Amino acid sequence: MERFWDWRPNSVPAAAAAVLDAVAALEPVELYTANAMVLGEVDPDGRRLSDILNSNSQLAIRNARSISVINGVEGTEGQGWTSVSTEDILFAMPPEHVSPRQLRIHRRQHRVRIQTGPYVVDGTAHVLPGIRLDPYVLRSRMRFLALTDARASSTTDPAWERAARVVLVNVRPVADLTEVMTIS
Repeated sequence: MERFWDWRPNSVPAAAAAVLDAVAALEPVELYTANAMVLGEVDPDGRRLSDILNSNSQLAIRNARSISVINGVEGTEGQGWTSVSTEDILFAMPPEHVSPRQLRIHRRQHRVRIQTGPYVVDGTAHVLPGIRLDPYVLRSRMRFLALTDARASSTTDPAWERAARVVLVNVRPVADLTEVMTIS
């Protein structure tokens, strides 16, 4: 039983501990839209960001901060929770994760180059055997395609480039998808 007064050093009331645990469970995320880069934190609730994006029309983000990619337009800084439509997200860079073995499925690997909005994303796409790397086919099966060992660059700013272990690309606004090489 919890006592009202707890004189032990470094003790944290149960309610405060629950809040601290919830905040600690948040994970950083980078989202890219046609107009901005959005930084913030998401509550994965034990799921991968790819699963969240593929199953929801909105992504809840805490303390979102946007950096405009349009010259002369200011970014924004928010506090608390807000949401972004998954339709507006061109691609996302989730935190590093090692997925549980039961979530891993053998998939064919293809080195691809994807043009989406003002960005080009190069990486390794993992698709089930028999699935063609065609934007129309992919749209009917998923919303976000995971690319590993990825590199994103801007078509409008040659100096801008980002690399990430995983990039989740929204397949709906893809302008061009080119298979560079089949790996397996």
